[in-house]
Amino acid sequence: MPFAEKISGRSGIKYALSYASKFWLQGIGLSKRRIYQLNGGRSPVVHSWSTFNRYTGIVKDFVKFCIEEKGISKVKQLSYDTVEEYLDRKIEKGRSVKTIKVNATALRKFFSTIKREEIAETIKQEYMDFYGKALQSPRYTRGFANPFKVISNLKDPVHRLIAELQLRTGARIGDVKKIQIDEKNKIVIISKSKGGRTRMINFKKLVEYDPDKLYEFERIVELKKQLDEALKERDWKEIRGSGGSPGTYYKDLREAAKKARENYAGAHSFRANYAETFWRWGEMQGWDKEKIAKTLEEHLGHSRVYWSRLYAGR
Repeated sequence: MPFAEKISGRSGIKYALSYASKFWLQGIGLSKRRIYQLNGGRSPVVHSWSTFNRYTGIVKDFVKFCIEEKGISKVKQLSYDTVEEYLDRKIEKGRSVKTIKVNATALRKFFSTIKREEIAETIKQEYMDFYGKALQSPRYTRGFANPFKVISNLKDPVHRLIAELQLRTGARIGDVKKIQIDEKNKIVIISKSKGGRTRMINFKKLVEYDPDKLYEFERIVELKKQLDEALKERDWKEIRGSGGSPGTYYKDLREAAKKARENYAGAHSFRANYAETFWRWGEMQGWDKEKIAKTLEEHLGHSRVYWSRLYAGR
């Protein structure tokens, strides 16, 4: 069975592409079942010419993006943020969920091949986030028309806690468990979110504009305490899913949306609801669009204001 060698960080990304392509070629003609058995269910190579051509084409396009648009030429300069921006561009252009899935899978295999496992692992963890973004692109439905009705239709009480936390904080499903509460300063904190960024919602500042925001903060505190207690007896991976496979939460949410006669577009719909609600709230406070968008960018943990505006439908 072929094994990849680690690529030096000083190597050029064009060389990394060439190396990965040659390495993947070793799998053409090999038994996929046998490789799976030897490698614990995952093959480090590709086994058909169609997959090889598709994956190398995607990585070539990614390398071109890195060089021409980001000024990146060395392997050591590559980061997950670069991957996120590349896939975001694809989503902005209206690429389908299936296309985004294939792109993410190809890039994950590329980074695994050149032994940048930290990036490959982050892509794996964020699969569902990319799918959600693709579903939230202008081609698809946005936030739920009645998110609280959807939440009430969830069968699992733990799922209801997760969904309401997403709705009230704009958290990604993968970040809900990471939510930390600074009760003294009234701040909701999500450390090491996507791309290693830390997100914060400073309710103390929001309360200065609207006293009712205090009740919203207190509800988040209550929900998080209940979730922490519930997760002592539950498997988070089973709830959230892993490796691109949806967990029990997504299955329950799909059925809840159907029961509420809502179009299902994934858990990211709650992030869209958060953005829409916050945008209207900001307008009521007399904030200009730039201030609202910038604040939403901080709350949602986006790398660009574009996504905050898209989620808010602006």
